[in-house]
Amino acid sequence: MSIDNQNDYWDKVAQQKIFTHPVNIDLLLQFVEKDATIIDYGCGYGRIVTELIDSGFSAVAGYDTSIEIIKRGKEKHLPIYHIDAPPDLPLQDYSVDFILLFAVLTCIPSNKGQRDLIQLLHSKLKPGGVIYISDYYLQNNEVSKRRYTCFENEPDNFGVFTLPEGATLRHHTREWISSLFADFTVECELPVAVKTMNGNTAEAFQLIVRK
Repeated sequence: MSIDNQNDYWDKVAQQKIFTHPVNIDLLLQFVEKDATIIDYGCGYGRIVTELIDSGFSAVAGYDTSIEIIKRGKEKHLPIYHIDAPPDLPLQDYSVDFILLFAVLTCIPSNKGQRDLIQLLHSKLKPGGVIYISDYYLQNNEVSKRRYTCFENEPDNFGVFTLPEGATLRHHTREWISSLFADFTVECELPVAVKTMNGNTAEAFQLIVRK
């Protein structure tokens, strides 16, 4: 099992976790029409896919590497699909208008894994296509500060930690996020308070970037 694709963990907790990062539909509508091709990458059980469909978006699909989480969403007959590994996105290059990437980077601890994913998504976007990211910068509390480490002792791969239940996650420096999306134009960034999948309060960021 790759550290950047912890399927065993996500399959194990598929029926337990609740994902809560809020989707700002009004913000989304500033960048995309309701008939645009929209992909929720790392869609989980389809929470955001459901919100978009309920809001009138007509060409939405989600993809996730956890087969058990996908099964949870499939019980509601959602257009969400299992992929075996993060690169296995069955879409043509230059075919997607808009991608949501909600609490996905936090699940990919390594620099290489994150870079590879963003390169993949860049290749699927049409020229001018947009990614809407919701994720975590480093948290400014003592519990978080004590547990942050560098992945494989790489100084620029900081903010990694392992939960007692087994998942290895990552929070990010601003410098790393800027470098990760260096090939995009940043359209806007907003702070947002969220609940983590374990119900803890955290400060997140939401970022809109354009190819």
